[in-house]
Formats: sequence, structure tokens, C-alpha cells
Amino acid sequence: MPFIGELITKPLPLRIERRKLFNIIPYKKKIIEWEVYEDFGYRDNELDITIIVPKGSTTDFASIPRVFWNILPPWYPTYGEPAVIHDYLYRNGLYNRRIADLIFLHAMRESNVVLWKQVTMFQAVRWFGKSAYKGENND
Repeated sequence: MPFIGELITKPLPLRIERRKLFNIIPYKKKIIEWEVYEDFGYRDNELDITIIVPKGSTTDFASIPRVFWNILPPWYPTYGEPAVIHDYLYRNGLYNRRIADLIFLHAMRESNVVLWKQVTMFQAVRWFGKSAYKGENND
């Protein structure tokens, strides 16, 4: 398997952020994040790219709306590792968004995530991930 090292995380203290829905309706959002405890990586042989997520990086695993947690929990083992890689790529803008999303898809395939979940999660990041991406080429 093209993952490098073992993914070890520890939970960070719960944070509450004040946000506005549609820039109008105020609400509070619980931010649940984890810290990567040891360097962890992934080698995408199709794209000839190696990503190392350094110790101390943070992740929320898969950013799945709470209403869907029964069918797609954010920290599910088979897509947890690909989600950590994807979070790191989005938060650091190392590659354009399309490449980051392809790496996520390839990593899910390597992790034996069932096909319907691969397709659902890949489409979700393509359709809704633009606001979370921190890089410059946000396609």
C-alpha cells in the first residue's frame, strides 16, 4: 500500500466558532480536530507525487455534515488516511485543487473504500470544497 508510516492522531480540545448562515443567521459550530502525532505520508504512483504530512499538522478527517454521519462518519478507518492527506493538501495549497482531489480519490481506491463512497466523497469535495481550499489555483 502506498501509505508511508502509520497514521497516529490525538484529539485537540473542542473549539466553538461563531458563524453566519448565508451571512445572516448567526450560529455556533463545534470544531472537532485532531493532531497528527507522527509524520505520515502517501505515494500516488499514478501522478508520481509523494506527500508527507508532518507531525503537528491538524485534521478534521472528512468534513462531512453531521446529518450524514450515520452513513459516512468523518473518521471512518478506510477513508480516514486519505482524508488526512486531503486536509493537508487543502490547508497548504501544495497542488491545485483538482490534483488534491484526484490524490484523495486515488488514496481512497488504495484504501479499498467501497466505490459508492469514493464517488460520493470525491464529488462532494469537487462541488463543495472550494471554500476550504487555501491554495491559489482553486479550480
